[in-house]
Amino acid sequence: MTSLNPHFTFNYSQPEEYRFSHDSVFLARQVFEFLPEDLSKMTALDLCSGCGIVGLDFLYHCKQEQRAYPARFDFMEVQEVYRDHFEKNLTAFAQQKPAVNFVNLNYEALLTPEFSSRYDLILSNPPYFRTNQGKLSPSEFKNRCRFFIDSDFTNLIRGIDAALNPGGRAFVLLRDLQDHGWNPLEEARKILSGRREIKKVADIRGTPLILIN
Repeated sequence: MTSLNPHFTFNYSQPEEYRFSHDSVFLARQVFEFLPEDLSKMTALDLCSGCGIVGLDFLYHCKQEQRAYPARFDFMEVQEVYRDHFEKNLTAFAQQKPAVNFVNLNYEALLTPEFSSRYDLILSNPPYFRTNQGKLSPSEFKNRCRFFIDSDFTNLIRGIDAALNPGGRAFVLLRDLQDHGWNPLEEARKILSGRREIKKVADIRGTPLILIN
């Protein structure tokens, strides 16, 4: 996929301290193109959502191409600072707003009964690095965006598994970190132990897009 975005959506409100990568908008468009079916009965989740770029971009494509929104779209983000930016970004849907909900929780919450089998669709551009795989910033905010700090990779994958309904699908960006001695895709397969199929379905600017279904 080209590094230029041919599907311009809108200018996002986001913290100056940490700007989103274009991986997020390419992820949203790629998944939108993967899902030609009626979305109107789906319950969806943007996991590790930040200011909502992945999920809101997906919804914006629905709006522009006159497709039904999912019945409900949750945005789960552990850092409360993103809430105001999320609310500002919702103004792009001035009319016919989608049914959305900002959930200020860590993804470990997906392991609780409240979220069991709730979602038909999960989109996620999660942190990529373990804390021993790079230099930490003096900024705790930046570190929580880039590193698994609030929980870990195992709980991310287990949480996705627990929150998907039996026929659900999750699209997750998992950076290849074999240079760091870690293969996230293979580890995810071990964590799921055959309960769900997991495979690479696309490449987003050099980062594998993984489907869990």
